[in-house]
Amino acid sequence: MKEELAKQAPAVFIVLSAFIEFVVGYLLVVGILNRLLSIVLTCIFILTMMLFGYVEIVGHFMIHIVLILFIIEGMSFYKPPVDMHRTRIDRIVFVALNFLFVLATYLVLYYKFG
Repeated sequence: MKEELAKQAPAVFIVLSAFIEFVVGYLLVVGILNRLLSIVLTCIFILTMMLFGYVEIVGHFMIHIVLILFIIEGMSFYKPPVDMHRTRIDRIVFVALNFLFVLATYLVLYYKFG
C-alpha cells in the first residue's frame, strides 16, 4: 500500500499543484482578496526560491513583479468582475458558476488536445 502511494506521489503532487495555481489565478482574475492572495503567493514563491534557487527566480520573475504591484496598489481603478453583482449571494453564485465553467473548459481543452 505504501509503495503504491510512494509511486503515485509525484503525479498527485503535480496535479494538486496545477489545481492550486489554477484556483489562485482565477481568484486574482475575478478580483477576490488581491492583496492577501498576493502576499501569500509571494511568501510561497520565496520559499520555493530557497529550494530551487536561480531557476525559480528567473522562471517566476514577471509573476513576482505583478504580485508586488498587487500588494502595493491593491485594487486597480477598473471594477473587478465580482463587483458587477450587488448582493453577496449573487457574487457567490457568480464566482462558483464561473469557476466551474472555466475549470471545465480547461479540462476539456487539456484532455481533448493535450
